[in-house]
Amino acid sequence: MSKKKIMFFLPALDVGGAERVTVNIIRYLNPNNYEIHLVMVQKKGLFLEHIPHYVTLHDLGVKKTMFSIFRLRKVIRKIEPAIIYSTLIRTHVAVYFALKNISHQVKIVMRMPSSPKLMMEEGSGNIINKFILTKALKKANIVVAQTPEMKDEIEFYYNVNRENVKVLLNILDKKNINKSIQNQTSPFDSKNINVVASGLVRHIKGFDTLILAFKEVYMKNKKFRLHIIGRDLNGQTVEYEKLVLSLGLEGIVSFLGYQSNPYRYYFYSDLFVLSSRREGLPNVVLENLYLNKPIVATRCVPFMSTIIQEGVNGFLVDINDAKSLAMAIINFKEIKKPTLYLSDKYSSIEDIF
Repeated sequence: MSKKKIMFFLPALDVGGAERVTVNIIRYLNPNNYEIHLVMVQKKGLFLEHIPHYVTLHDLGVKKTMFSIFRLRKVIRKIEPAIIYSTLIRTHVAVYFALKNISHQVKIVMRMPSSPKLMMEEGSGNIINKFILTKALKKANIVVAQTPEMKDEIEFYYNVNRENVKVLLNILDKKNINKSIQNQTSPFDSKNINVVASGLVRHIKGFDTLILAFKEVYMKNKKFRLHIIGRDLNGQTVEYEKLVLSLGLEGIVSFLGYQSNPYRYYFYSDLFVLSSRREGLPNVVLENLYLNKPIVATRCVPFMSTIIQEGVNGFLVDINDAKSLAMAIINFKEIKKPTLYLSDKYSSIEDIF
């Protein structure tokens, strides 16, 4: 039986949620059934090390996704994939235009990286962008929503046929997680209560609110320490370090930068905190619950109330509410049974591909 050709398209393999999900899907697919191609605008990024050897990599060699359309079309004609998978707004648009004048039949799968409602509220969905994106999404055979709420938003804002929108929860690379915590030692001082937060260091992750909350946490209990894992793309860490100094939290709050094995930190932590202002579906929460870590998280996406059972596996607080965030962190030991509770009613990878 011949293998089905599938082409994934990304700007690069930088460290981000959409990229992480794509890598997990690639690693999940059976290479005996699929001939897997990964096309990148620029062949770079820290996640390159996680791409299996059997995946064929293609480097378009341009600086921006919008300049990649003609080269992308050429690669599509060369590969003749049965399926094209895109996971970012700009790659959706590029795929839409690249497929013009392509004669062979292609199944198009487009995953929404964030909540359309929040995108509109933040002004990132202007009229022209919304018009083009709507065209692209309507061209897709399947539009992947990360949550049921996102499915409703895709239908409402982009008028996409509801039957074409599938809810696929972010899959976990459990094999890699398990391997990553084997034979590891704790990076923390066991005398402390070690709290971990993780994500790209930028405003929407809410680390400023978390640092403000941690002042109160530390005042209540001097054993608490906060460790923030994440790559800084725009120099935001400098501002956060100034905030740490102004609050007298030097040595209490630390920035660990990018970690190739964050699971070691998750596994040995006492608590994981998600302070985000906006998310699609946070991989880090799913990963930490899989590792049986208690969670304190913001209500950054409605689906959080499905993932987090209040007082059972975590606590939920409002966005930008430093006081409530502090109290939840202080009281984290009241969390009874941290584990991952997910229904099996959603779509599977096999339903999508």
